[in-house]
Amino acid sequence: MLRLALAAAFACAPVALFAQAAPVPEAAPSTDTIRLTDEQRRAILDHATPESAAAARGEMPEAERKTLGIHGEVGAMVGSNGLRSLYGVAQIPLGDSAAATVAFESSRFGYRR
Repeated sequence: MLRLALAAAFACAPVALFAQAAPVPEAAPSTDTIRLTDEQRRAILDHATPESAAAARGEMPEAERKTLGIHGEVGAMVGSNGLRSLYGVAQIPLGDSAAATVAFESSRFGYRR
């Protein structure tokens, strides 16, 4: 019984008694901001084209945009007890920077409910 009490007291003792003090590292300076010199800024502006600016914004080049058509997929499912289903989705480009997405689904479950 005494051993159990000593084990419980030792387990509940504050852990801070056994911890060692470690030196606190100094905070590193923030590197979130990147500054350009005036010469670097002028070089970027002098060599920028509408195509490179569009690519930097994540837009598609004009030549690639003209080749886009309607993209999508359709599918069918047939199963036991009269199960059948048709589904599909299509993405339709609208102008330079818009699109419409259309989806459909029709399912019939042959079992009695």
